[in-house]
Amino acid sequence: MRFFAKFFFIICGFSFVIFFVVLMSDEDVDYVEDIDPLVKYILLYEVPSWMNHPKLDPPDGKCIVTTDKNYLPKIEMFDAVLFSGQHWWMVEWSFPRIRSPHQFYVFVNLECPLLTFHTFAMDPRKELYNLTMTYRRDSDIYWPYGFISDRNLTYLSSADEPNWREPVFDDQIDPELQEKIRRKNKTAAWFVSNCNGKSNRIELVRSMQKTIDVDIYGKCGPLECTWTDHDRNDKCYRLVEQNYFFYFSFENSLCRDYITEKVFNIMSYDVVPVVYGGANYSQHLPPHSYIDANDFATATDLAKYLKSLTRNQKAYVKYFWWKKYYKTVVSRRLYNNLCNKLHDLSSANEEGKPTRRSSHTDIKSWWMKNQCTDSHNIRFD
Repeated sequence: MRFFAKFFFIICGFSFVIFFVVLMSDEDVDYVEDIDPLVKYILLYEVPSWMNHPKLDPPDGKCIVTTDKNYLPKIEMFDAVLFSGQHWWMVEWSFPRIRSPHQFYVFVNLECPLLTFHTFAMDPRKELYNLTMTYRRDSDIYWPYGFISDRNLTYLSSADEPNWREPVFDDQIDPELQEKIRRKNKTAAWFVSNCNGKSNRIELVRSMQKTIDVDIYGKCGPLECTWTDHDRNDKCYRLVEQNYFFYFSFENSLCRDYITEKVFNIMSYDVVPVVYGGANYSQHLPPHSYIDANDFATATDLAKYLKSLTRNQKAYVKYFWWKKYYKTVVSRRLYNNLCNKLHDLSSANEEGKPTRRSSHTDIKSWWMKNQCTDSHNIRFD
């Protein structure tokens, strides 16, 4: 009996503390003095820390992005509130208590469903979201890890059916590129830290290693590329560019539209990416700019093809034709598309405050259903 009495007092005390914090939360707070009706205010309510970075903010001042819940007098005054699908520990009591009719709750996620299924085990939010902002092309706000643009920075790979140029193969090889290729002396490199990916990419590489040499860097292999935070990508990718013909951009999960920075980072260098994932790569990358593992019947067939290209410079160099017309852009201004979307929605009525409409009555179903697979075309042998 004494145990239950003690437990009761602990619960009461904890509840009082929570009540007191909530009661006092609106006092002694420095709010923004002037609320500009032409600006959209975006609150990062529960997102990974890296999403709160000045370089990600819209550059033109049309939107203000903050993690400060007290930036405005009330949370319901924000035009959009962002919640990360990766934060499974968010439970119902932690959500804002009041929500205005014009306010948008945005589901944000860059990880794939197979890595975030736990989000919905405790999460009651399935009917709360109005907008989605993910790597998926059917999101309300498309947020890819990167994209291919033409030289005028026209956003080409965002369209459902991008109008890519037909490959143009010049007989004359650029002397600088020719010299780079001449110096390459290793077949393939792979940087990987997750050794248990659901795509079975480790098994694919092991099968290929029966035919070609694949140098594995990171936790899953014997090699390392050391770096500082400042030169991480450039130093290691330069190492690959100087020595290797191919880089393996193998995803940890086979999910629709799931193409991570592994692809876009390496395409900025003179190395041919070998891709393996669940996306339709032809919607994201120019033709003959990559080699898709799933275009081959077996791992041995793929390995033999790569080996043949290392011995045929004329055939190998054709994979760089696209660089004359396109460039790789790794996503930077994260909130540009969201900002533009909010302003577009504001034109819904005269007050510039759109009536909130729910576009997702079941976010769990939208996010999880028929998105990922464990099947692949290529056979491991």
